[in-house]
Amino acid sequence: MVFKKFMAQLGKGAAQVDLVLDKEEYTLGEQVNGELLIQGGTVEQDINKIDIDLFMSAHVGEQEHSVLIHRFEFHDSFKIQPSERKTLPFSYQLPKNLLLSGYSVSYYFITHLDIAAGVDSTDRDPIIVIPPGRFQNVLTALGQLGFREKYGSRSFDGHLQEFEFTPTSFLKDEVKEVEFVAALEDEGIHLLLEVDLASPAGEKEVKREVWLENQLLDDPDQLLAHIRQILTEAVQNPGICFYDKKRFYHKMSGLTGAIGAFAAGLIAAEVFEEALEEVFEDGGSDQELFDFEEEEDGGFFDDLFGGDEDV
Repeated sequence: MVFKKFMAQLGKGAAQVDLVLDKEEYTLGEQVNGELLIQGGTVEQDINKIDIDLFMSAHVGEQEHSVLIHRFEFHDSFKIQPSERKTLPFSYQLPKNLLLSGYSVSYYFITHLDIAAGVDSTDRDPIIVIPPGRFQNVLTALGQLGFREKYGSRSFDGHLQEFEFTPTSFLKDEVKEVEFVAALEDEGIHLLLEVDLASPAGEKEVKREVWLENQLLDDPDQLLAHIRQILTEAVQNPGICFYDKKRFYHKMSGLTGAIGAFAAGLIAAEVFEEALEEVFEDGGSDQELFDFEEEEDGGFFDDLFGGDEDV
């Protein structure tokens, strides 16, 4: 028994933790359900606490950021007997304005079992965040029109998530790329649509602010015809209804369903905290901290939120 306790302290035969989710894919705003399983090892052990963290990993430019979205804390200590099995229910409502999973965005739960006088147990469970039905209908309509989503689509620019498509049939000779950002509201979906036109004079960007109400989003045929009309008009009348991107970003920041708004706040806070830590680790003075804050006002955060230009 003494030998078993010694080995358990080294992690051999120790208690294990496992977060078992009901599925792997979840839409924005959907509830994640599952069970937290604690399996006893070869000896009795004291459990100090359990933490479950939901992380998002996102690339912004050249930087990769891993930020904590939510922490679930089980602070009640308990004993786990040899081979004993404990089960705890788990549920969490995903925010509606997270980024969608893509090549540069991923999500995962990290479960941490804090074992007294022993090697802690951890468990990692990735999840995929997919579009809700109304937004998926927009992506499907573009696909039916012959637009293919690019590999680099769903990138995060620090403001919002951008979706990028290239034509394979419809408007193939006139359009090089279609991209947009979106906000999912209760009554419909806001889009800022950018159509990159191919012309002898060089590439030209045509921007349109588009509102798609739920009645339209729920009718695939009408939605398809409406998007076809919008893109056709953008090609035929590129000089009308121009909309400024920065102004739209400021407008979108006030919408609860803006895809990426949640991430923008988290990453901005992380960058600011990291920068402060660097200042203090370097023994910076109050004046250096003040200088840093002034620099950031005209640097990263202006890039992230668009600054005061065109507000």
